[in-house]
Amino acid sequence: MPQRVHCDICNSIVAPHAHYIVRMDIFADPSVPEMSTEELEEMDSDETFAKLIEQMKAMTADDLQDQVHRRFEYKLCPACQRRFLANPLGLPRTSSSGEN
Repeated sequence: MPQRVHCDICNSIVAPHAHYIVRMDIFADPSVPEMSTEELEEMDSDETFAKLIEQMKAMTADDLQDQVHRRFEYKLCPACQRRFLANPLGLPRTSSSGEN
């Protein structure tokens, strides 16, 4: 017998195989900033890495992971899936007073 699924937004029970799955990957921008040869030569990489290591010592494993990559997965009922698709970031809706 299929396991019961609860919507992660409204907590309603969803019929077997009638739910939607939302996956989110949040990760740091993988592009490398442009640097000239002169900038690379002037940079003290030992000092830069030492400062970075010192900053990292004060961070938890979760803090460090959040700086690189985090993945989430949620199960949604059909009603919550429609609302999620209409406003995935949950931003407040603004209406402009325009002319008709």
